[in-house]
Amino acid sequence: MATKKPSVLIVDDEQVVCKLLHKELSERGCLCSIALDGYDALIKLAAQDFDIVLLDIRLPGMSGVEVLSTIRSTHHNTAAIMITGVNSVNTAVEAMKLGAADYIVKPFSLDEVNTSIQVVLGTKKRLAEESDHQTLLLLGSEAQDKAAEEESYRQIDAIAHGVESRHDLISGHSRIVAQETIHIARQLGVPEKVIQRWADARSRLDSERNRIIGYSLDKLERSPLAQELMGLLRPYPCTPKADKSQN
Repeated sequence: MATKKPSVLIVDDEQVVCKLLHKELSERGCLCSIALDGYDALIKLAAQDFDIVLLDIRLPGMSGVEVLSTIRSTHHNTAAIMITGVNSVNTAVEAMKLGAADYIVKPFSLDEVNTSIQVVLGTKKRLAEESDHQTLLLLGSEAQDKAAEEESYRQIDAIAHGVESRHDLISGHSRIVAQETIHIARQLGVPEKVIQRWADARSRLDSERNRIIGYSLDKLERSPLAQELMGLLRPYPCTPKADKSQN
């Protein structure tokens, strides 16, 4: 049976951005539609179910945040990925409070957008499968608590992605991202046990990544090519100049 193509609504008042994303995502297997403002987006959402909405925060008339609020209240199976040129933690917090699945900062790469879509689709699929499974195992409030915890964990991952997009790869990058993510998550009221679960997973991931990087650098330093390059970089010994007065 053929795999259903994901449907994506692109909402941005810049036509060139819409056309570029439409062309790129269509070539990567998505069924795309375009809306140039919030009102048009809501009309299209009322007429068709979309898997994902790529939603610019700054829109003429109705803001992207207002559109997001409507999506979360009336289109429960639609995930919103916010796109903005505003490099602001407050904007990210507001979007996450309303249930944004991810947050991308302009200027962005097409690969970054595609990766975000695939991650969100994967998360939706996993949560749907886990929900079906948990429904058979859990009853009443216990099932609701489990679903709420998973939703909170997904929120932290989305926050981290937004925070990461605003930091250069500098020393202590991962530590900065983790600290800021936890700070935002607490502002959103995410339970401490969920925050700690995410922090532990992030720490294990960072430790493994650092181990792999360290091993690779150590291996590189021992390679013949590296030894040769290090030899070329060593200063040549200085040869004393002959004293012309003695000639």
